[in-house]
Amino acid sequence: MAAAKYTRLTYDVKEIPIADYVREAIGVEDLEGLAASDRPATRETDQATDHHKRFYDNFHVVSPIYRKLARSLLGPSADDLYIQRVPTFRVHLRNSLAVGDWHRDSDFGHDSAELNYWVPFTRAYGNNTVWIDEEPVHAEYGEVIVFDGANSWHGNVVNDTAISRVSMDFRTLPRTSYRPNDKKSVSFGMPFLLGEYWDIL
Repeated sequence: MAAAKYTRLTYDVKEIPIADYVREAIGVEDLEGLAASDRPATRETDQATDHHKRFYDNFHVVSPIYRKLARSLLGPSADDLYIQRVPTFRVHLRNSLAVGDWHRDSDFGHDSAELNYWVPFTRAYGNNTVWIDEEPVHAEYGEVIVFDGANSWHGNVVNDTAISRVSMDFRTLPRTSYRPNDKKSVSFGMPFLLGEYWDIL
């Protein structure tokens, strides 16, 4: 029997209404209604929309609820892990891509011991969702997909659904696996160091 590609977790969106904070940070009322793109994003442009800029510029709005969500998902194991300090924001506009290239995170300097937590703020289905090892992952707001992004082939396809998909993802690393090095994240050019890319809860 093949190993499971991912684990599905859930959380209470009334207790942790993180999508509300994301809407506030990027200044929109309807995440699923974000306007379609006029061309598919590339690896060079997939973090370059105005929505991304507003999310990162206003991350202080989202940070407390992000940390609450992470603590809820990780439980006691949080004390044994480092967590991505600023999660990666994804916008899968209609007619576009959320991530320009299919990849394994280890291709870009990530440690093979990392785990990815993918957190949709909208419905994720059909061609607007993330694909893991060539399988589309359907998920709803309030669900979190945990997978081995460092070593699993993942990406997405052009969104031809009726809605835009908005999500974030963050990574964890066992503290015992942490090895300071001079590599930097491809999205932000941020060193994979504690206090830079990594943080504690």
